[in-house]
Amino acid sequence: MPTRWEPMLAKPAATLPAGSALPGGTVYEPKWDGYRAILERTPEGCRVWSRNGADLTAGFPDIVDAACAQLPPGTVVDGELVVWSAGRLDFAALAPRLAYRGRRRPPARLAPATFLAFDLLAADDADVRGEPLRVRRSLLEQCAADWRPPLQLTPQTADPAQARRWLEEYAAADVGVEGLVAKGASQRYLPGQRGWVKLRIRNTREAIVGAVIGRVDQPERLILGLVDDAGTLRVAGATHPLSLRESAELAAVLVGADDHPWPLELSTRQLGRFSREPVAITRVAPTVVVEVEADMAFEDGRWRHLTRYRRVRWDLRG
Repeated sequence: MPTRWEPMLAKPAATLPAGSALPGGTVYEPKWDGYRAILERTPEGCRVWSRNGADLTAGFPDIVDAACAQLPPGTVVDGELVVWSAGRLDFAALAPRLAYRGRRRPPARLAPATFLAFDLLAADDADVRGEPLRVRRSLLEQCAADWRPPLQLTPQTADPAQARRWLEEYAAADVGVEGLVAKGASQRYLPGQRGWVKLRIRNTREAIVGAVIGRVDQPERLILGLVDDAGTLRVAGATHPLSLRESAELAAVLVGADDHPWPLELSTRQLGRFSREPVAITRVAPTVVVEVEADMAFEDGRWRHLTRYRRVRWDLRG
């Protein structure tokens, strides 16, 4: 990806920013559970770039065809690649497309993708990132006026009450929307900088402690498990690092176990990707149930992001 199209980023927040919190007034948009992408339309065609600069064009021919037909040359759009399945966003359905490399088109049986646009970086070959967001948004709305799926415009509101209703509705509906992104209406587009704010929807869940990272008497993280329909304890994710108080609390109730269904080492995919290498674990008797705080990125029986330990559920036993 040309370095000049490096995306602007968002920093996490625990609460929804007020309407006056960000420069020029705060506007709010849904945070989709998808894959960040830059759509670049040139006179020669269209390219799809990942946030990290990987060329995803070959994996999204439907998006490319739509962009070539509906975007004028010299247009660069920032947005999210998503797949809808059974009424909700399905992040796992993106995997075959993201992994695809080569000159051939992906199989037609892949679930159809959608590109949800939320910012405009260039129009008519002019770089508009120096314009305030309100101007870029107006230009994007003009550009999207005649769009048809799979290109769509992300909704936006400047009403904090509406934003709070969105949060409640998305959480209740469980459609795969992760939360909200808050942006300043007068902000310029700042590549690589975390000038936006993201608030994830978080719920509490119960899980069984199947292992820890560190020693049983001094756990550093919990490895969580959930029992599947066949009665098997499956790895479901990991927690953020424990505080000293939390570690001591859990050390008092955890017991090491050699007779255990899990291996001694787990992949980063199983543990929320907090490490680039496989991680050695210490297995424990799966009898302790804990309450954790988790976001909406849950698929195939596993949390895709790290969870936060809250407490031991003394009333429940694994």
